[in-house]
Amino acid sequence: MADGIPPYVLVVRITSILGMSFSLAIGLLLLIGGWWIPSLVAFALFAPSFGLLIAIERFADTDQQHLP
Repeated sequence: MADGIPPYVLVVRITSILGMSFSLAIGLLLLIGGWWIPSLVAFALFAPSFGLLIAIERFADTDQQHLP
């Protein structure tokens, strides 16, 4: 882990990447199975995980700028 990065950033990164990968994998499996609507819902669940990753990176970046 890089110097100065808080541990919660690492936890959120791992969680959001797992959420993104599971949503895409489940969405693809449902799409292959012919279930259109549930696959679109699974693909849509990619967005909150990605948004969480972007938000925590911005928060950590602004938090790092305030350090001496």
